[in-house]
Amino acid sequence: MDFSRKRKTITQTTMSELQSLIENAYATAKTGDWDRLLSEWENSPVLAKRCSRYIKPGSSWRFLHQAAYFGHEQACRALIGLGASTEAQTHDSLTPADVAAQNGHHEIATFIRNASTGKGTLWEPPIDPDVLPSSNRWSEATELRARTELFVAYGGGLVRIPKGATYFTDSLSRILVGWHGTFNPPRGMDCESLLSRPLQNLD
Repeated sequence: MDFSRKRKTITQTTMSELQSLIENAYATAKTGDWDRLLSEWENSPVLAKRCSRYIKPGSSWRFLHQAAYFGHEQACRALIGLGASTEAQTHDSLTPADVAAQNGHHEIATFIRNASTGKGTLWEPPIDPDVLPSSNRWSEATELRARTELFVAYGGGLVRIPKGATYFTDSLSRILVGWHGTFNPPRGMDCESLLSRPLQNLD
């Protein structure tokens, strides 16, 4: 038996099924049934991460645009924490904040804008759903310890956080990463800790 071919077939089937689940989840998002989606994502972190990066062919809408459309703050928080881009634009050049504002959800629009780590910065959200997002919101720091090895997007590359290492997250669970990928604690160009400092761009 050709086991390599068998593994390839299983992988292709699994990815096909996963894509179908993502598309079904997007259809659910369009109906506004966010409580159901959030429950499904809690039970399936893999699906949740991939939904956060999904781009609808044609319209270029994403799950965060849909959450903003319905003004669902919990869904917006979850998606941004997973790595959804607050700067992503539809084919009509609308960001999630724009969509929220157009539909009268002005508090949600402000929340999304405030959650941005900046367009084109070192903390730009990753495209790869298996890579965690980073943040520069130092004043929101919460200390955690890595239960598994973590890979975090920063400056177009990856920061590795070993299992058992201390790291810090912002209020949306994005990992705080400082100059040259420092994380315990994140440090500035002066090598001083950035924790408790206001939002700062290191570019």
